[in-house]
Amino acid sequence: RAWRAPNHPQVSYLTCAALEDLAAKLKMDSLDFFLKNINYTARPEIYTSQLQKGAELIDWKKNWHQRGDSGSGPVKRGLGLGINTWGGAGHASTCRATIHADASVEVELATQDLGTATRTMIAMVAAETFGLPVSAIKVKLGDNSYPNSGASGGSTTIGGVSSSTRKATVNALDKLFEVVSQALGVPADQLESVDGRIRQKGNPDKGMSWSQACAKLGVNSISEMGENDPRKAPKEGLNTGGASGIQMADVSVDVETGVVRINKVVAVQDCGLVVNPKTAESQIYGAMIMSTCAALMEERVMDQQLGRVLNPDMEFYKLSGIADIGELVVHLDITPENDKRGIVGLGEPPAIGGVAAIANAVANAIGVRVPVLPLNPRNVLNALAGRTA
Repeated sequence: RAWRAPNHPQVSYLTCAALEDLAAKLKMDSLDFFLKNINYTARPEIYTSQLQKGAELIDWKKNWHQRGDSGSGPVKRGLGLGINTWGGAGHASTCRATIHADASVEVELATQDLGTATRTMIAMVAAETFGLPVSAIKVKLGDNSYPNSGASGGSTTIGGVSSSTRKATVNALDKLFEVVSQALGVPADQLESVDGRIRQKGNPDKGMSWSQACAKLGVNSISEMGENDPRKAPKEGLNTGGASGIQMADVSVDVETGVVRINKVVAVQDCGLVVNPKTAESQIYGAMIMSTCAALMEERVMDQQLGRVLNPDMEFYKLSGIADIGELVVHLDITPENDKRGIVGLGEPPAIGGVAAIANAVANAIGVRVPVLPLNPRNVLNALAGRTA
């Protein structure tokens, strides 16, 4: 199945499972083992802070135990972790921003909105630049007559369209400042647009409303372009340097039935400059749910002779329901340092490490690695039988 971050969850699972198994062989806390070897990653300082924060949120030091040492009774509890990385590049994007004499504002890009709030994000970036409410921005998307902009996908959309929108709107606002500066007798570089007014910096009483400023255009409009070119992005930026995150899972496994229950999953995600915290969190929640589905339920059943999928519909291709999810905790890794690194899409990065975290938690709980996915009762019981055979 290829939903978000194709191939990445599988590779993260294999890598993190190997590390977890090594830690178990050494009888070492797997969190300490990951931290001890984190310098082999490209972002050791980021992963270190994320692992420490995740451990705090899931109470790792209190709840962790040696693999299989989860007490008596049929229900065993365990902790596990997984880490992720993603390219994080914003796509190539060109935007046109237009200010009309009637005070209306239009922003045009060819990128589509697939229902992930792309239109809202563009409006928020433009509104922030112009000092206007989001409702004042008209966003036009998904038409070949608009400036070229990349397709929606690969978690590259927000990084691309935000950058081009910001540049186009700044350029348009600078042109409006040049017009207003003559009327106010204030140099253009000393003007700012705040709360629907263009005013002198440090002297808010000297200014005019946005409508009055736009009226100075007469019969003309201001139309400016902005471009995001990934080839010109700074190499240390998040958009080119990659995004990273960690997830930790707390599970309970009934060794008599093989049923795995999710108690809690924590995600700490590198997010760069967040445009909208609500939609950013929503992306991560969705990715965590997908990880739970992939870890516990999703399985493509094939006819090995005919090459046909035997469960091609929602009746037989199982997905997690609300009772299967457990508590989800999202922590956006917001710091001034990350803000400086730019904007990155969050659809795919947090979908990578969750499978590894859940699988490692199951191994910690029952004392044996379940070697295949999903972690359904059949596979869990088979793994337990292999251990005791």
